[in-house]
Order: sequence, then C-alpha cells, then structure tokens
Amino acid sequence: MPDEQGIRSSGDRRPSGLGTKGVVCHQGPVIRVEQYDFEVDGRRIRKDVVRHPGAVTVIPIEADGSILMVEVGRLAVGRMLLEFCAGKLEPQESPLAAAGRELEEEIGRHAGRIDPIAAYFTSPGFCDERMHAFAATDLSAVPQRLEPGEEIEVVRMTPDMIDRAILEGRIDDGKTIAAWYLFRAKDRDGDRWPR
Repeated sequence: MPDEQGIRSSGDRRPSGLGTKGVVCHQGPVIRVEQYDFEVDGRRIRKDVVRHPGAVTVIPIEADGSILMVEVGRLAVGRMLLEFCAGKLEPQESPLAAAGRELEEEIGRHAGRIDPIAAYFTSPGFCDERMHAFAATDLSAVPQRLEPGEEIEVVRMTPDMIDRAILEGRIDDGKTIAAWYLFRAKDRDGDRWPR
C-alpha cells in the first residue's frame, strides 16, 4: 500500500525465481555471471545475473570548492567518460577504505576527511553491484598510482560546470549522476560540504 507520499513499500514481497539455484556460466577477475531458470505462471523464465563485489565512487572537493573528476577510457561503451573516481571493493575491504584508496590511486589526493553520501544499486535489472558514494575533503597531494591499463586524466570542475555537463549529456555515467544528485540534495538540506 502506498504511503502518504505515494511510495509503495515492498514489504515481504520477493522476486520470482529467488529460491532457484543459479548456474555459473562465467567467472572473471571482477564479476561472475549466473544463469537462473524457473517457472512463473507456467512459463519458463531464464535470467542472467551479474554478481559484483560492490564499488565506491568519490567526490573530491578541493579547498577552493572545485571538484576533481576523471576522464576515463571505458571499453564497454567505446569512448572516454567524465566521471567521479571509482573502483571495486577488494576482498574484505570496507567501502570507506576503498574510497580513500581509489582517491589516492586515480586522483592523486589523500583525504583528511571522507564522509558517506549514500549507497545504491547501479543496475539491479541484471547486476547486484552496490555503489557506495562518498565526499572527500581536506585534500593533500600524493603520487597518483594508476593500475596497468587505466587511462585516466584528472579534470577540475566547478559545481555549476558539473550541473551543466549533466544536463547537456556530456556527463552520462549513471553512478556519477546519482552520486552528484545525492550530494547536491544533501547540500540543499543543510549538510554543507566541506564539513
């Protein structure tokens, strides 16, 4: 039943096929793909599900209020994308630790403070990746430590530039747009950054 804002709570409802055992059809260094076969209303259904260890994305805020982003090569879409720095969680790594690590590796900054913004699923129609978004402040320069094959260039932007780039489609990375929206919403609600 919808609440006073028209939002329906899922309650105890669960998706079809949840109790089905998946068959692993691909195991890579980052993801695992499982195939699920089950019946719904007498029809055979097949779903592929990507299992992901989870990831972080970080909004680094310099002392002057500028935001550091990265232009990064993305083979899956065949071009460079403008994003916030991001990366997957390593085994047994906390999201907070991963945020600090990715910030140093990709941006070349150490954060004196890292605050959580929110966590959300990136593409729950086929993948269980949960993204943890953070804001990083009190930044100091450290050597950038890119992994082999990473094509990354740091780009300095203002908040207004980011807003315009999203509206104009020049920033079209979903995790970045979601993190920025949540960051701006908290900023409007009085949680000023940096804190």
